[in-house]
Amino acid sequence: MTLSELAARLGGQVHGDPQVEITTVGEIQTAGPGMIVLAVDARTLSAAEASGASALLIPDTLEPRRKPAIRTGNVRLAFARLLEHFAPPPARATGIHPTAVVGAEVALGPDVALGPNVVLGDRVRVGTRTAVRAGTVVGADAVIGADCLIYPQVTILERTVVGDRVIIHAGAVLGSDGFGYARDEHGPVKIPHLGRVVIEDDVEIGANTTIDRGTLGETRVGQFTKIDNLVQIAHNVRIGRGVLIVGQVGVAGSVTIGDGAVLAGHVGVPDHIHIGEGATLLARAVPTKDVAPHETVSGFPAQPHQEELRQQALLRRLPHLIDTVTALQRRTAELAARRKGELAARRRRSQKR
Repeated sequence: MTLSELAARLGGQVHGDPQVEITTVGEIQTAGPGMIVLAVDARTLSAAEASGASALLIPDTLEPRRKPAIRTGNVRLAFARLLEHFAPPPARATGIHPTAVVGAEVALGPDVALGPNVVLGDRVRVGTRTAVRAGTVVGADAVIGADCLIYPQVTILERTVVGDRVIIHAGAVLGSDGFGYARDEHGPVKIPHLGRVVIEDDVEIGANTTIDRGTLGETRVGQFTKIDNLVQIAHNVRIGRGVLIVGQVGVAGSVTIGDGAVLAGHVGVPDHIHIGEGATLLARAVPTKDVAPHETVSGFPAQPHQEELRQQALLRRLPHLIDTVTALQRRTAELAARRKGELAARRRRSQKR
């Protein structure tokens, strides 16, 4: 493929020779002929131009000097499309393994693949071309859409609904009971969870993530949302479209998250909080009140990020301020003692007269 053909696929503009042949994508450190490499700033551009790569993918704020390049306004998106173009197609499982256990009244679409030791409960429905890999368990009355990829050891419990083109990574659990208890004289009493989990189309769910069913209604994850590994989504949470949730986030019950919000690593969201559309919660933020649309917050309790940075800067000055105050206190005490001595001496002189 020529550089100009690749640029058309990526939505970029060619700088330099458009007929350079590109056969693969690689890293700057190991690049060779036929490779295109990514450079995102002046430092990596310099390294990329000194490498053996045939061409560069760069943001349109950079100007290459020695190599042809594709320049684009959204280099991260272009890089994703570049990788997608050169990625080998995933191995396509086919057929139903003889160890799979299929319950009564199960409906399987054309070209469904069931791996070893998959278990489908009664009345499960699985859509066209969906692959369910080894050891996955799907509870009764669950629905899985078309073109999904369910990795090994996933658990999809009763009445869970999964849309089309959903990817669920190994060890994820969808539809487990929420953590809800009342109390009597003997201690905690379990609150039954009769609701379900609904995963809309084009969602990706990371390894060992858990999404609890609603108490009565739904826990819902909106279309195009991407959830990382080791995330906990509690009962009756409602997540909008195109949300990004990074690893080890915990979202408590009945939280609502608006379209396009971002929750960075280790964020913890208490119950009944509303996170507005397009809001960003930076790493380890814990909001104790609703977050406004398009606001960026950080810290505990979470507050506007610039205010958090100002307070953190002041905290770093605290040892110096304490030393300054201690020195002032010492100097004040010295001056007070000197003044006291001068007054005493003056009284003594007065008495002698």
